[in-house]
Amino acid sequence: MAKYRYHALAALSGLLLSLAYPGWDFNSIWIIKGGLGWIAWIGLIPLFFALKHFTANPTRTKSTLKTNFKIGFFAGLIYFLIIFRWFWSIHPLNTLGIENSFLSLLIVIFIWILSSGGMAVFWGLFSLIFAFQFSILKKNSSILNTCYLLLATPALFVLLEYLRSWGFGFLWAGSGSLFGPHWTVGNLSYALADNSVIRWLASYVGIYGITFLIILVNLMLAKLIYGSRISLKLRIIVISLILIAISVIGYLNFNSTSTASKNLTYAIIQTSQQTKLNPNPQETLAGFKEQLELLDRVAKEHSASQIILFPEASNFFQNISLFLTPSQIQNYFYKLFKEPRLVISGGRALDTDADDKAYSRVFSLDTQGDIIGFYDKRLLTPGGEFIPYSLKILVNLFSKNTSSLFNQARDLSPGQKETSTIDFRYQFNIAPIICSEAIAPKLIKKIIQSSDVVASMASYGVFHGNPTIANQMLAITRFRAAENHKPVITATNMGRSSVIDSAGKIVFLATNNNSQILTGSVDIHQQKSWYNKVGDWPIILASLLLIIISISLIWFKETRRP
Repeated sequence: MAKYRYHALAALSGLLLSLAYPGWDFNSIWIIKGGLGWIAWIGLIPLFFALKHFTANPTRTKSTLKTNFKIGFFAGLIYFLIIFRWFWSIHPLNTLGIENSFLSLLIVIFIWILSSGGMAVFWGLFSLIFAFQFSILKKNSSILNTCYLLLATPALFVLLEYLRSWGFGFLWAGSGSLFGPHWTVGNLSYALADNSVIRWLASYVGIYGITFLIILVNLMLAKLIYGSRISLKLRIIVISLILIAISVIGYLNFNSTSTASKNLTYAIIQTSQQTKLNPNPQETLAGFKEQLELLDRVAKEHSASQIILFPEASNFFQNISLFLTPSQIQNYFYKLFKEPRLVISGGRALDTDADDKAYSRVFSLDTQGDIIGFYDKRLLTPGGEFIPYSLKILVNLFSKNTSSLFNQARDLSPGQKETSTIDFRYQFNIAPIICSEAIAPKLIKKIIQSSDVVASMASYGVFHGNPTIANQMLAITRFRAAENHKPVITATNMGRSSVIDSAGKIVFLATNNNSQILTGSVDIHQQKSWYNKVGDWPIILASLLLIIISISLIWFKETRRP
């Protein structure tokens, strides 16, 4: 088989897995209306087939390690280029202050290709190490070695996925970076967000435990398909049983048996306002007027709502302070709601006590009192909330004025508080999270540790309301809810707001992204999940142990060779 055919198989894996990943709108295609997430169970088979046959060829030499890396890298590149396609929706970059169309196009291409290529490197490393390990163990293809290969391979992928979640932060490092295993976009487990059994399992093992299972099933099926020691009849039977099991699990509607301890009523204020670096006074006033009208409707039509949630960077409290004094603001809310209600809104805040650093800050207000807490966004978006060092060099080459304008108006610093829980009058504990923070399992686990419910705030204005990134974030948020056994209420600007229960099931999803108020209630379960107690460490450490044993086994076999 010529080398280009191995790359074609790798590309097929990348394409299949990208189709499985959330973000597509298949509602108009009845035959795949439920989505293609199930492809995650088989999407890596072409890649394993290519690596197995390329490595097994006796004419290959040690120089094939480079080709093994390329095969995996190519699969990852195709995959990430497709799932990161929403990068194109930020063009043109006039919302970020870049008016030059050519520079805007150049920056978008640069970000898209470098992000995809940087993430694909980890898939290349996986293929390289897998092929090397396979070439050693296949020399003695005992049942023990085969079983061990089935465990060591998923462990290897899990460890590299964990490292990849660090990699994006280092790739786009800047003054606003928060380093850690936070950037999990692209994790294969998110393809199974619609699977209630998988979400339940995630409450114990997190996304890395699910990733281990996905790789294990792919490898088992690949081994059965091209295994030479297994009879064709037995292979067909086992493959059929595995596929039937996957199908049954996919159609099961698994619900947690725990009962709700209390009920929380909410009102979401959804807006549809374009994101601009420096909106003019007329635009600011129009947006603020719309917010006032929606809030007034909540007070008149849904006054029982215990929490009123605005989208990310709504600037409602900042805008109202331009027209009213602090005492007038207090009086305004006191008259608006007869009973105490919690209003959560955020925006850009300049902290004069912290060297004039700017933050994306969320304020929580008791309508019968005052501001009772605030939280600063910790995981900032590179390019949207700070300029990475690599991108800053490119921008400065073309327009130093643009870079300077961005720094003054939008360059933010990460928050320092690890928790954000607000205890509202001993009725409920709520923890705000802001947009991109939802992709960080470890970060969310800390932020919401003592909360009953999560208030998520998002804005897709910089993406011009692109549904692809919004749908991907919805799937990711469902895993955060299921992992921690906490309901998540999300208010969105230029996107569809949602409510997700503690099992990761979508309770409510707005039908469109128009400005509107959305109301309802959600059950609260106060018990913690196993994942919320221990996090990802059990799976990461178990995977590391398997890899250490694998290295030891390979070393032992190599040293015993005559």
